[in-house]
Amino acid sequence: MIRLSKEKRDKLILVSIGAVAIVAGLWLGVIRTRREQIGLSQTKLEKAMEKLEAARKMVSRAAQAEADMEAASTKLSAIEDTMASGDLYSWARLLMERACVGQEVKIIDVNRPGKGEVGLLAQFPYAAANFTVRGSAYYHDFGKFLADFENRFPYFRVQNLSLTAGSEGTGGADSSGSRAGEEKLSFKMDIVALVRPNL
Repeated sequence: MIRLSKEKRDKLILVSIGAVAIVAGLWLGVIRTRREQIGLSQTKLEKAMEKLEAARKMVSRAAQAEADMEAASTKLSAIEDTMASGDLYSWARLLMERACVGQEVKIIDVNRPGKGEVGLLAQFPYAAANFTVRGSAYYHDFGKFLADFENRFPYFRVQNLSLTAGSEGTGGADSSGSRAGEEKLSFKMDIVALVRPNL
């Protein structure tokens, strides 16, 4: 083993202590600070990636929302095609003629429609056409007619329905061509239909 003099040994110890101090200083001052900065940068990067993913999802939802909007617009225009427009009286008569096709119902009278407010929602863009229909039919035939009418025109509303025994103009059973044991009914109903807004 090499013996060092006290002076050289003290210098070696001081150099060693200095080297340890410098390494510790570098560790605390530079390396640890850089690690903290890297950790902060990594956290910022992860947050940015999360924001990017959320933005991508939003963009993909925007495309879906646009497709949904297009489908809803198409559906609305199809519904508006069934709404009242133009001459409301002619429209109401044609509507009832189409509704009676294939039905055992006789429409006697369609009153001239009156135009009014729907009163459902504030600033509702549609007006209402109200008209009264009178006719005659057998009970089951009228039930089928009414169900078919409400299914074919779900945006119309039938209200104030009244049924009375006997067809229009007779005071009881309809003897001409009546079915065995069945009595013809007279009916009167109000129909509320939406009117297409002026484009």
